[in-house]
Amino acid sequence: MAGEAPGSLHGWGCTPTGETPPTVASENASKPACLPVLLRGWRKTALYCILVFLMVLIFLNIGLTLWIISSLKLRMGGFGPVNIVNGGIELQGQAFVMDNLIASTISSRAGQPITLHSHRNFSVLVTEPERKETAKLVLKRDSIECSGRMFEVRDAHGGGVFRASRDEVRVFSDALAVDGPGGLAVRTAVQAPSVRAPPGSDLQLESLTRHLELIAPQSIHLESRAGGIDVTAHSNIKLDSVVGALKIDTPSIFISNLKEALKTESAPPTKHVRPQKVYQLCACASGKLFLAAADASCAANNADTDFCR
Repeated sequence: MAGEAPGSLHGWGCTPTGETPPTVASENASKPACLPVLLRGWRKTALYCILVFLMVLIFLNIGLTLWIISSLKLRMGGFGPVNIVNGGIELQGQAFVMDNLIASTISSRAGQPITLHSHRNFSVLVTEPERKETAKLVLKRDSIECSGRMFEVRDAHGGGVFRASRDEVRVFSDALAVDGPGGLAVRTAVQAPSVRAPPGSDLQLESLTRHLELIAPQSIHLESRAGGIDVTAHSNIKLDSVVGALKIDTPSIFISNLKEALKTESAPPTKHVRPQKVYQLCACASGKLFLAAADASCAANNADTDFCR
């Protein structure tokens, strides 16, 4: 058509087959055509980076898990030297407890010893949450301390051997043997039904700096079946009975080193009597004993003033 610009489209803008479509100049020609492609590529790149980061985390977790299992030696029956058994755990080798160990029973294997080692002290404490009473055993470097109401030792059959409390100390045995040159030192009193020495040994009751008293509500019986009894004192020996009397039952009594009083008057010798050294046993008002001649009066000479002191 006349008057139309060359290159313009006619009709519906259809291009016949085989012909190159004409170039149409419009306002949208200035926009870049690769922007949607770039947007779609950035999203895929971010998704790939996230997937790679997650894969790295998974491999790190798997590696750390395997390292922890190999370090702790975890297995189905326990970990390391600890085996989980019926009713508790079983430990092989040594175990270091940093704080408190709470258990109902601690025992060793059959035929194997158990050793509890501590650098300073070892304490065993038994208590209940609702009660203030506790039983405590402390093993120190040079001493053993036990605190509680009572300390008791039993034998293998469950019988009592030793019991100690605030009120009394009892020994459940046939004899209490104390060896050593010092013997048994008691500051207050000893109450016992029988005090005897072991066979072949002597029994000595001795007080080095104070006095020794034997007190009984009924009687005191001193017996030596195979030897003698010696009572020695640096000062006085006193035998006192408040209500009863002192009885000495023996076929012979020997009192040595008694002073002899001089004769006050001479008596004629008796005929047909063999002279023997026989004396009278005399007593002063103070209770002191002395000897006098058999045929003389039981009196001391006036010059012997020290007899009845």
